[in-house]
Amino acid sequence: MAATSKMKQRVAYTIGEAGHDMAYNLMANTFIIYATTSLFSGLKNANSLIALLTSSIVVIRLIEIFFDPLIAGFIDNAKTTRWGKFRPWAWGATMIHAVLLIILYSGFLRLLDQNYALLAITVVAFYALMDFVYTIKDTSFAGLVPALSVDSKERGIINSFARVGAALGGGDIIPLFMVPAIVFFTYLSTGHHTQGIQGWFWLGLILAIYCMVTMSISMANVKENTSAIRKSRKRASITDIFKSIFQNDQLMWISLTYLVFAIGNVTSKPSIFYIYNYVLARPAWYWVVGAASTLCGIFSVPFYPVLSKLITRRRVYIVAICGMLLSELLFVVSGKNLVLVVIATVLYFLPQQLIALVTMMIGIDSIEYEQLKHGIRNEAVTVSVHGSLDKIAGALSSGIVGFIVIISGMGNATKAAHLSAQNIQTFHLSAFVVPAVFMIISLIIFLAKVKLTEEKHAQIVEKLNVELHKPQESTKSED
Repeated sequence: MAATSKMKQRVAYTIGEAGHDMAYNLMANTFIIYATTSLFSGLKNANSLIALLTSSIVVIRLIEIFFDPLIAGFIDNAKTTRWGKFRPWAWGATMIHAVLLIILYSGFLRLLDQNYALLAITVVAFYALMDFVYTIKDTSFAGLVPALSVDSKERGIINSFARVGAALGGGDIIPLFMVPAIVFFTYLSTGHHTQGIQGWFWLGLILAIYCMVTMSISMANVKENTSAIRKSRKRASITDIFKSIFQNDQLMWISLTYLVFAIGNVTSKPSIFYIYNYVLARPAWYWVVGAASTLCGIFSVPFYPVLSKLITRRRVYIVAICGMLLSELLFVVSGKNLVLVVIATVLYFLPQQLIALVTMMIGIDSIEYEQLKHGIRNEAVTVSVHGSLDKIAGALSSGIVGFIVIISGMGNATKAAHLSAQNIQTFHLSAFVVPAVFMIISLIIFLAKVKLTEEKHAQIVEKLNVELHKPQESTKSED
């Protein structure tokens, strides 16, 4: 493929990733804020509705983990159209998902406010449908990466571009304009400077349209690879779908590596808020977390292709985990020192995208590994595993952090002065020391069991090409 065509695909996929990430945040993070502060706010049974919604989301996510491979397998088995295999699914699911977002952010025009049972059932049902459609959207869009190229280096570059797109135009930028935008649109509709449901509707509508436009631009400018390696794939049964996951030892080991890391990460990441709010008693400085998350992603991700080439992705993972461990240590010893906490915050977010990229790329490269080893190629199924691991970690997050808050005495504290030295010590131990142990275990698993390097993947691709062209060569010689 020409250099200009490669760059066009990278940029196009990046634009799609920006809208894709925005859609996820509108569904997963921003929606909870909207539901608790506007959709259910002021209603008689607001607390019960919020409890029902949040618990339902956890259940939906956990159930969905089982269905993710089946959905991915269905997409893998789908007929390849003139637009490719994954592009129609990604585009179509994006359009439906955006419409569902608009409906949910409309508050159902307040027509259901007087019937709490109907409101609860409707919101949960729409959310479950939206989550299901997002799974199709996410699986097909992520499946495009191995479909665009079989070259490990090019896949890494595409994913690096995409991560930058997510940082610049994705969900992380919502906090920068969310409140002013809601107040502005509420004022235009009601004349009141408040965060009303009218403002939420216009915010949801504009961002949903943004998701539609970015995905449309992306899908119009990418083209799936039509190599012999991809064409050789055979239709997979349900048994084959699960076999392609569980008998792929490299996929399993890199998945376990990432899952153990993710459990530690989802424990520490939300806990940083309590450092600023209770330990430092400086909640106004929490903006540093948002800035660090966005800027560190923009800064670190572009260096991934260079770093993986210079020192290999294996060493990138080692260095990144060591950076995370250093940040955990700084959080523990920082006490009430704001400067140390800010340094720890930056150091915490700096390596995160690199860890995600390394584990994601090894998982994607295991597609060809499994194809050579067992003759099974399931692109969408394989890439869906990483997303399922994030869902498991995300589902565990609220429970873990809630437990930490309770045992640290923060549940009954309204300000920092209410916490004893013992409370803070317990908090540091559970929020940062225990997660550090998980990260060390993750590193040990990675070093001991993950063997799929860039060089080995290149050898696998070469062997597949040789094997797939053997019948053609023998036929020609007979003729």
